[in-house]
Amino acid sequence: MNSDSLTATGSGVALSGGTAVPRVSVIVRSTARPTLARALESIGAQDYPDVEAVVVAASGPEHPPVRNRVGRHPVVFAASPMHLSRPDAANAGLDAATGDWITFLDDDDTLSPDHVSGLVAAARNAPEALAVYTLARARFADGRTETWGRPYALIQLYERNFIHLSTALFSRKLVERGCRFDPQFEIMQDWDFFLQIAQHTHFHFEPRQTFDWHADAGASGAGGGPNRDDARFAEFRDMIYAKWAPAHDALADAVTTKLQAAQVRAQQRDLPGAEALVREVLLQSPNDPFALNMLAMLQRSQGRIADARRTLETAVAIRPDDPSFIFNLALLCRAAGDADGARSSCWRALELDPGFAPARDLLAALAKPAS
Repeated sequence: MNSDSLTATGSGVALSGGTAVPRVSVIVRSTARPTLARALESIGAQDYPDVEAVVVAASGPEHPPVRNRVGRHPVVFAASPMHLSRPDAANAGLDAATGDWITFLDDDDTLSPDHVSGLVAAARNAPEALAVYTLARARFADGRTETWGRPYALIQLYERNFIHLSTALFSRKLVERGCRFDPQFEIMQDWDFFLQIAQHTHFHFEPRQTFDWHADAGASGAGGGPNRDDARFAEFRDMIYAKWAPAHDALADAVTTKLQAAQVRAQQRDLPGAEALVREVLLQSPNDPFALNMLAMLQRSQGRIADARRTLETAVAIRPDDPSFIFNLALLCRAAGDADGARSSCWRALELDPGFAPARDLLAALAKPAS
């Protein structure tokens, strides 16, 4: 936040200069685990001036009461006469929250003090977006840490979830438009919720990392290590695929038709016309990695090597396990005179697919002395 002094105005906070500070609700679905105190302390430590913690008693009437403040931030306790499923507890939190913007925190995870302020800053950087998100730091019981999350691409969101619920901040307007957690999804309800949001707005992504996710804790079966049940994961993944198949297929068909038309124009050497069609695809299917790959090739054909490399780096960040994209990046690195970058990309492609012949051939060519 900036250095302007803050003054309370009713239930919210405003800067002394009159600028409104939106309230952020952090919903905690709690089963009264011992880690709840640590999670709430991390909310209490937020440096953003107007945060409320909404604690939902997912464990039902036996959940003990919670204090009414954490740090300088108020706590709303949403009691329940019965045990609540994950989606039902999430919806109870939406109903109890009063914030203009909303996010979540599981009761065994924690936030860095600048987490909420960073998300609000991201929302200010993209005022047209009603949802923003960042990266998660996945922590494992054996001490390992991994970065979890990818840049946004709508077509990829239909295939897999890459947004952690606690790294996302979304506008109350989306709840008012009917976005709710679907009770049929005992797990992966957040993925379905994000797909609902995607029908109303695009997501703005920034590569901050201010959330600690204890990935192998819990018992959902959708995490890592002992918290991974492949059969349960596949069951609910396929349910989500079935629910969203019509929307996914309609988008994929529209994208494929335009990219095929762009390919025809490129073959006819109408590179500006081909690029215009690809950019239409990217408006319809934000950050579509296949459109980005084609755009990079078109940029390369027009001699815009630096632009092409940046475009393809985004595509690779979205599909980091696709050896063909990584190989195309190697070609662009070589075209830019970056032999080390080209070799590194070739090795990455071969790690993913040891039999990927084009990467082997390029490595061999790079090893030859220049004539």
